[in-house]
Amino acid sequence: MITTKDIDVSFGSLHVLKGVNLEVKPQEVVCIIGPSGSGKSTFLRSLIHLEHIDNGIIEIEGKEIAHKENKSSKLHISTKERRKRLLNVGMVFQKFNLFPHMTALENTMVSPMNVLGKSKEEARAKGIELLNAVGLGEKLDAYPNKLSGGQQQRVAIARALAMDPKIMLFDEPTSALDPELVGEVLSVMKKLAESGMTMIVVTHEMGFAREVADRVLFMDGGNIVEEGTPEEIFNAPKSDRLKQFLKAVL
Repeated sequence: MITTKDIDVSFGSLHVLKGVNLEVKPQEVVCIIGPSGSGKSTFLRSLIHLEHIDNGIIEIEGKEIAHKENKSSKLHISTKERRKRLLNVGMVFQKFNLFPHMTALENTMVSPMNVLGKSKEEARAKGIELLNAVGLGEKLDAYPNKLSGGQQQRVAIARALAMDPKIMLFDEPTSALDPELVGEVLSVMKKLAESGMTMIVVTHEMGFAREVADRVLFMDGGNIVEEGTPEEIFNAPKSDRLKQFLKAVL
């Protein structure tokens, strides 16, 4: 579903990603853990071209999203074609980014109507279905400022799912939440994983990674330092850096 080859990203003199390679299979749930500043979020954002790569290849479902031989070379794909190829990818961010002047239901309807060309009735029916699925059936007409952080993040998940993605990316979706609200968002994500959605999750929630992931990646210094099953990563880490990290966070 997702392939990256030798992905490099720099911001000025700061080399953030250093030749990152990854393959994600259909219905696989991959969690990325690591310290702040390790390149996790930059890598996730590069998959949908929110961060521009300097080198490497990114493929979604076997089709190129980006391909650069070096920092000065041009991308091999037009913006229009890239956007078309990324329609199957949904993303949920740390911040909810809901439209404040729209209700929860309207937030889920806007993209299917404007991007996919769905009718208002069709988008509304889908939005109601998804908001019910994330436990917000009674909040259809609530505006974001009347919702808790956990509720807003669940609306953001429903909004992403309204585009019928085949792949979901989560960039630390619980990091902006109060601790007591984290569980309700992780519960929705767990159900999504159980449904067979292909997912990449950047997270600080080690319990979620241990329980839900098929594979866990540990990133540090712009590299994937170690990867394996949750059991391998958490119970039998090989690298000293991963052992140090787990000792600090567990």
